[in-house]
Amino acid sequence: MRRRSLVVTIIASIVAFGMVAPPVTSAPRDNPRAEREKVRAERAKVASQIDTSKASLAEIDDALQVIDENLRTQEAALERTEAEVAEAEQDIADAEAAITRLTSEIGALKDEMRRRAVRAYVTPTGDDLLSVLETNDFTTATSRRFYLQLRAQNDADVSDRLQGATEDLQFAREQATAARQRAEAKRAEQAQRTEAVRQAQNAQQRISDNMQAQVDSQVARSLDLAATDRKLSAQIAEEQARIVARIAAQKAARAAASRRNTVRPSTNQRSDGSESGPLPPVAAGGPVGGGSGVSVCSVGSISGGVNCAVQDRVVSMLNAARADGVALSGSGYRDSSRQIELRQAHCGSSYYAIYQMSAGSCRPPTAKPGQSQHEIGLAIDFSNCSRSSACFGWLKGNASRFGYYNLPSESWHWSTSGR
Repeated sequence: MRRRSLVVTIIASIVAFGMVAPPVTSAPRDNPRAEREKVRAERAKVASQIDTSKASLAEIDDALQVIDENLRTQEAALERTEAEVAEAEQDIADAEAAITRLTSEIGALKDEMRRRAVRAYVTPTGDDLLSVLETNDFTTATSRRFYLQLRAQNDADVSDRLQGATEDLQFAREQATAARQRAEAKRAEQAQRTEAVRQAQNAQQRISDNMQAQVDSQVARSLDLAATDRKLSAQIAEEQARIVARIAAQKAARAAASRRNTVRPSTNQRSDGSESGPLPPVAAGGPVGGGSGVSVCSVGSISGGVNCAVQDRVVSMLNAARADGVALSGSGYRDSSRQIELRQAHCGSSYYAIYQMSAGSCRPPTAKPGQSQHEIGLAIDFSNCSRSSACFGWLKGNASRFGYYNLPSESWHWSTSGR
């Protein structure tokens, strides 16, 4: 009976150690940024409804700033959530690895307990003790007693290890359940964050599209006024150049950060932000066809092309000069995203640094985006056109017939507004 009682006790211990408590779930953490994010999203929603055809450039800039701020907030929130999802998934993997390891360890310990139970049944401890007492050899009796104590100690150690492994397994299962629940909640939040970023991007794009749609019509208006009101014509053209720069800024925002450290410094700008020489022509295969609302058409020897609204007059001017023995060539349209890249590299990446900081405050000095008629295709930098050249002499006497005027500080720079 004693043997059977011992075996039953050991087997009962094995069964008890295999039982696991129900999992414990963790409560979701509060997000202290939620209210601020909500306010920014609401402000951006209002800003995106601005009528760009009636709003001033300052009002458009304010609206864009609100929308950009909300977009950055939503992107940062999405990035945090994605990191939390990855952390929860790693916790799941760690817990599942622990469960696999502990399950294997418990299986081995249970097998060992079963082997010891069988050995206890076949060779009970009482029989061993009786054999020790019956021996007449003191040395042999002492040695047997030591091994009996060691065997009992090993049984207890295996039992403790089995209990500890079972408790660890229970904890690992609780951790896995909690991590799965946390990951599920964070994935749902990730989907919401992704949608918030998409909406913020759409709001930004709506303003960009609205501004882009009116550029060509406003350029045409500027050209119509050139003959009767040069000042207003120049004002409209300059405003469109600034709008084009804003549109380019939105398109370049994603790529600008990664390119910031690779932009080479400009070497042809004075300390006041003006150009110390004609900028290089747009590279082959450049933006002819335009962008940011500018319709650009290719014109013979003018690399980069010109605004399609002045294509015919520029062709006529080039042909008239050629008939007089003067070959005119140069560069016209210049993508404003290049100027934005330079401002980011030389002035800083903030809205103020790109659009508002003075040219002389940058290192090296860099003109603001939107301050050149090149950006809307209404200016041409003529090659080899110093004041003593045949190029300058012919343009000075004839360019106004085609609606082009010189910027006094730059002999090579001619535009429809003289700016």
